[in-house]
Amino acid sequence: WRGLSRMDRRGDLWEVYHELRDRTDELGEIVTKECGKEISEGRADVVEAAHMVEWAAGDARHPSGEIVPSEIAEKDASMRRKPRGVTGCITPWNFPIAIPYWHMAVALVEGNTVVFKPAEQTPWCAQIIAEMFDDAGVPDGVFNLVQGYGDVGAALVDDDRVRTVLFTGSAEVGQQIAAETAADSSKRAACEMGGKNAVVITEEADLDIAVHAAVMSSFKTTGQRCVSSERLVVHTDVYEEFRDRFVEVAGRVAVGDPLEEDTFMGPLIGTDHVEKVTSYNDLARTEGVDVLVDRTDLPDEEIPDGHEDGHWVGPFVYEADPGEPLRCTHEEVFGPHVALLEYSGDIEEAVEIHNDVDYGLAGAVVSEDYRQINYYRDHAELGLAYGNL
Repeated sequence: WRGLSRMDRRGDLWEVYHELRDRTDELGEIVTKECGKEISEGRADVVEAAHMVEWAAGDARHPSGEIVPSEIAEKDASMRRKPRGVTGCITPWNFPIAIPYWHMAVALVEGNTVVFKPAEQTPWCAQIIAEMFDDAGVPDGVFNLVQGYGDVGAALVDDDRVRTVLFTGSAEVGQQIAAETAADSSKRAACEMGGKNAVVITEEADLDIAVHAAVMSSFKTTGQRCVSSERLVVHTDVYEEFRDRFVEVAGRVAVGDPLEEDTFMGPLIGTDHVEKVTSYNDLARTEGVDVLVDRTDLPDEEIPDGHEDGHWVGPFVYEADPGEPLRCTHEEVFGPHVALLEYSGDIEEAVEIHNDVDYGLAGAVVSEDYRQINYYRDHAELGLAYGNL
């Protein structure tokens, strides 16, 4: 596989790209059935996968490598990309089609082989991915699927033949993988992990934009995204109006059958996760926050007929003091659990609140003042920043 040209390797990926595009509606429904996110998000998952495969296959046409002048006139220095070898890809259940292709499309184009370990909650989507590679004619042994639980992922990380580990999932597991691979000089790991993400809403914010952005970020995928916002840091000048509008929407967000087009939030992924989210809602009450919306236990009339045993949890919204070291405002919940944190100072104070967690994944700022957005961009401690420029 590594002996082929990048152009030859990309040919199989184009077949996968076209199958993803042709089967978007079908596969989007399977995503929704298996992981529970509402149907428009199920389809978007497949579209995102297609875009990633298209990008990786298209990038194969771009020149790769460089020759640069050396400090010695008679010599040149060259940089050439070479495959690392076997790549272990460990992916989560919340984007069961898109995230595997984030990992695998580039790895394959660059000449690596792949061993893919999907989340145990979404084996059906993983099987479809495997069938697509087989249909495209990827040679035996280049792509490999192993289903199972955490012990399978651990075996993959430990195996001496695996040179690179690509992981998306919890901070706890990712930190273990990073530590284990760091102990072996031949291995490399890239880990995208959890977040206690915040949206900063300044006194210069357009509240139509701010409320919409906060609702989408907090409650889409039922809050089960590593980039979902669980903290809304709002300036006192706009706090009351924002709070009232956000709370009004959170109180009526449509929770229901994810296959219905008018559903906004589907169920959580499983019983264990219901227990986790519920426990954090209970913890927030214990820590003395002011609860504004509590739809933890949905009434019978909001639960779809025939799905009474589903994993249903609605939005939970509360006010808290940003200066208090509360667990509920500092630990990732991975559900529709949202804290409103009021501040009265300048953008510097807002960013201090934003940075006061042990995570640095993603965040956003809403403001009509580009200087505030630029300050956030330069000082927020995160890897992925959004601003309404």
